[in-house]
Amino acid sequence: MLSASLFADRIVVFKTVICDEKNERNMKSIKTLSIAFLSVIFSVFFAACSDDSSSTSTEQHEHFEAEGWVLRWPDGSLAYSVYQGKADSSLKPLRVNANCLSEHINVKFLDDDKKEISAPKDDEHSLGWTIGDEKILDIEWEGGWGFHLKGVKKGETTLILKVKHHDHSDARTPEIRVVVDEALDADACPFQDEDED
Repeated sequence: MLSASLFADRIVVFKTVICDEKNERNMKSIKTLSIAFLSVIFSVFFAACSDDSSSTSTEQHEHFEAEGWVLRWPDGSLAYSVYQGKADSSLKPLRVNANCLSEHINVKFLDDDKKEISAPKDDEHSLGWTIGDEKILDIEWEGGWGFHLKGVKKGETTLILKVKHHDHSDARTPEIRVVVDEALDADACPFQDEDED
């Protein structure tokens, strides 16, 4: 016959084994529920962020796509053109004198068929640029899809135009070569800033 002390020890061991098995099953259940809960949360999050074009969300933003850029002088003549990354090499570099403004340059775009299309008309897109050397060239911009080159000092630099969309660019030109010729007195500049009259 078992002594009372040995019997009590076996009951404690039996309870410990039973409790450990229950705890292990409970832990597995908790892990399973946690994984299921996180899966649902991630599914909802990714569904909300998906690029579903049939969505009516006001958070969707349209990206502007163009195959090329066309810059025109006020008389309609071509100042610069690029299509699918290849610039028209028959055109001379853009030029302006130091201390002067160029004529107004109008920006248009090219579609897949190389036809001119207008710039975006919404408030989410705007003209942007990067100048290679701002000690040589500046841009005079009053909004919209046009600008003036402003010569700062004689030299050569580059200009990259961009379609800005929030915190990124939807489209950009390759580097456009710009030559700034010798400085002229303001009254000798071919094109005057209208504010200086």
